[in-house]
Amino acid sequence: MDIRPVTSPEFESVYAILYGNAEWLLSKNILQWPIEWLESIRPAIESSIDLGFFSAIDINGQMAAVLEIRSAPEPLWQHDLAEALYIHKLAVDRKYSNLKVGRKIIEALKTKATLDGKRYVRLDCVAHNNGLRTYYESCGFKLKDIVKTPVVDLALYEYTIQNGNAE
Repeated sequence: MDIRPVTSPEFESVYAILYGNAEWLLSKNILQWPIEWLESIRPAIESSIDLGFFSAIDINGQMAAVLEIRSAPEPLWQHDLAEALYIHKLAVDRKYSNLKVGRKIIEALKTKATLDGKRYVRLDCVAHNNGLRTYYESCGFKLKDIVKTPVVDLALYEYTIQNGNAE
């Protein structure tokens, strides 16, 4: 599975996948990505694409999934200086949801982290999204902390790369 950089002209396609996922989550009564929040960060998503942080996965020439990958220490993780890849906004177009695309992306990122000499792959999700938390745990991530924010509690997950190999 090839993870490729997203280009600026692809912004609307990226946003459509994120928005489609936000609508689907809402239809399941899961408050992960409220529509208002997603709309409020639209400029930040566009900027992140321009800066080269967004990637996509294509299936049969169609954008099937998107994600944001960062490596700088993050405030949510108390600016921990450990070498890590941070996964954000991982979203699979709903028409590809039965192909295990998300799991394949996560495995590819574990390999990328290993090759890049990173020690961890990290991500977060809302703490009350038990289905997503179970999914990440099934992918080998371990819960590191629950962080309370003014809006929602977030579960911080970490996957440890051992001895230069994905565990």
